[in-house]
Amino acid sequence: MARATNGSCLCGGVRYRVDGPLRDVLQCHCHRCQKVTGNFMAASGAPLAAITFDAESTLTWYSPADDPNVAYGFCARCGSSLFWRLVDQGDDDVHVSICAGTFDDAEGLRTTEIWFAEQAAAHTPLDPTIARSTDR
Repeated sequence: MARATNGSCLCGGVRYRVDGPLRDVLQCHCHRCQKVTGNFMAASGAPLAAITFDAESTLTWYSPADDPNVAYGFCARCGSSLFWRLVDQGDDDVHVSICAGTFDDAEGLRTTEIWFAEQAAAHTPLDPTIARSTDR
């Protein structure tokens, strides 16, 4: 039986289920992710086809004017950051990053890579045992 993982925003206005495996967690410390999440983004991910919504009436997608190919999914009621995706991924294999803190149970997930380490906030120590991407 395939693994199923549930998650939600703080208020429950957005509830989702992922059927199947999740990508390992990546930390992104770029300035944009810091603004979106309030610190850094720790995100797992899955194919869009594996995600179903039990509730999504408050799910809102935002694309910045200077980068309309990026979309951030958040709850319009409580403000929880939930998702990140590229808008134009073609028709096949659309992938969505999922903020790891929104999973009801994240057992088994591990952080395997840090992106934009040079932009990390001074108050955020980085684990020296986690690989850093050299091209992000």
